[in-house]
Amino acid sequence: MSTRHGPLPMVAGFLLACYLALMVKNKQPADHHFVPQLLLRNFVDHAGDLHVYDRRTPQRGVFYNPPQKVFFESQLYTAYERDLSKNVDLELAFASLEGVLAPVVERIVEGARQGEIVAPHPGERQLLALYTYYQWKRVPDNFKQYASLATIRVDGEEALRRFEAEFGTLDDQEREHFQRDETWRRMLQNVRRDVIARGNPAIVEAINNKNLCIVRASNPKHAFVISSYPVYKLHHPGRANLDDPELEMWFPIASEVSLVWVGHGGDTLFKPLSDGVEIRRLNKCAAAKANMIASRSPELTASLASSVGSQM
Repeated sequence: MSTRHGPLPMVAGFLLACYLALMVKNKQPADHHFVPQLLLRNFVDHAGDLHVYDRRTPQRGVFYNPPQKVFFESQLYTAYERDLSKNVDLELAFASLEGVLAPVVERIVEGARQGEIVAPHPGERQLLALYTYYQWKRVPDNFKQYASLATIRVDGEEALRRFEAEFGTLDDQEREHFQRDETWRRMLQNVRRDVIARGNPAIVEAINNKNLCIVRASNPKHAFVISSYPVYKLHHPGRANLDDPELEMWFPIASEVSLVWVGHGGDTLFKPLSDGVEIRRLNKCAAAKANMIASRSPELTASLASSVGSQM
């Protein structure tokens, strides 16, 4: 169970603490996975590959790649400093958080495969709630729908006009700076990065206060997919608030295992799911708001291709 103030220091300080722990390694990662490899490895086939469909490149059909080659973007969480140097502290923080949670996820998955309830400890549970929150918030399919280069430039240029009206015109060097597309791209990148990093402790606490249900697909012929929008909500129309006890927040973490945050109470539950029709419905929901899906099976991925992005 969370305390009233439990998630707040984690959202405000955990990512910074993770970064400081990694900073000494002086790494500058360029490819930033928005769906981490620790999860993707739980969806591979026997050869270690994912079978992927991307609706933005339909001509490729279903293709296969190892986890390190998909679900990433170059410099996705990078911020640009005044001297144009690259600040990758957020990516390093996510990497460290994933390192902390990797054994917890592995323990839950292995226990579910054996039909056992593996209840995370209270601190682990809070981190799982935090991780669920960030896997919902940090993915491009989510945050890129709220701001674009065009909108930030229109808003920014309007702000510049107001500035000039009050304080005087910009000099030639300043005007040239704001005429460059790259200036606005860096500003958009920094705004997105700051919004992602800021977090919302109230949402994390709302997730943590729900029951955590570990769902296992009990028929080996059935499997969950993972998507570029890996955390999705199921709710009644007009009732998307996390405080609604009937809202379900699904987060598949392996081909046969999904976390589901549901109801209220803070308990850990276990549920085998043998209904193939229901699993297919869930997979369609996972695909609907995503640009890309992947699974252990080319047939499964191909069968869901028409659902990918259907609600975007």
